Amino acid sequence: MRHTLRLVIAVFACAAAALAFAVIIRPSGIETFIPALAAPLLLGLVTVLLALTLLSTFLSILMPETAASHPAPPVIVADEVVTVEIAKVANQLRGHLEANGLYATVLSKANTQLPTATTPEQLKVIVSYLMVENENMRAKASSLQANLEQSRRQVEQLRSSLAVTKAEVLSDSLTGLRNRRAFDLALAGAVSEARHASKPLSLVMGDIDHFKAVNDRLGHLAGDEVLKGFARILASNMKGRDTVARYGGEEFAIILPQTKLGDAVTLAGQIRAQIEQTSWKASGPAPATLKVTASFGAAELQEGENIETLLTRTDERLYQAKRLGRNRVAG
Repeated sequence: MRHTLRLVIAVFACAAAALAFAVIIRPSGIETFIPALAAPLLLGLVTVLLALTLLSTFLSILMPETAASHPAPPVIVADEVVTVEIAKVANQLRGHLEANGLYATVLSKANTQLPTATTPEQLKVIVSYLMVENENMRAKASSLQANLEQSRRQVEQLRSSLAVTKAEVLSDSLTGLRNRRAFDLALAGAVSEARHASKPLSLVMGDIDHFKAVNDRLGHLAGDEVLKGFARILASNMKGRDTVARYGGEEFAIILPQTKLGDAVTLAGQIRAQIEQTSWKASGPAPATLKVTASFGAAELQEGENIETLLTRTDERLYQAKRLGRNRVAG
């Protein structure tokens, strides 16, 4: 649709320019055919040129062509880069507004002079001046469009880089799960939402049993493989708005919005059973297949309870499961 509109505007602009050119070359020809209407005709021509110029400008700015280009690779984002880009856009818009003001002044002056022009030479001077100013305005509008498109691409680069940086900052590099910082943010948001909506919220914490023995016997590479496999099982059991994170070392945490304690305990039991039934292949100098188990503790947010108390209660349930013999869920 916008391509058709631009084509129509271009056709009318060419026709208007051709008429103006004819008036400049042979102004007496216009007066020969319609001498009484020569000045009003030129006045109308000025109005058409102004309307076409402004319309083309707005179309170029509001409906720019989208280039089919590949997204730029992420770059390091710095506050100075963002500040400079914002300043560039502000200067571009300020310059365009000033140019619009000057152009309006030129047209207003020509509008005043046209009705008083009595000779072909005067008409020729006015129309020539208008065509020069019109071309200048088009050039400035084109330059503004190019600069704004460049700024748009830069902003997209910054946005992509920010997304990548945020993901890196909030992710655990080994397991790909959220890290402790991301967990703290997610838990604070979940607690706030649960209180506001008067909905249940449960928290589960899990720990791999005797994980130090795995590292001591088979090495840290084998331990890393167990951690990654453990994380995959946890992630595969998450649904909807559930959040799983590596809390620290071999300890993991699961945030379960709109979930009561009984359901949280059931979910933790399912995960515990999956882990117990899984055979872990440890690579390295002495490849081996091993079995691991995990213990879990679960607690539900109580009315008026703060985040620290919820974490403490959940952690106490986890260590209760370990004291009772491990490979179980306490809630």
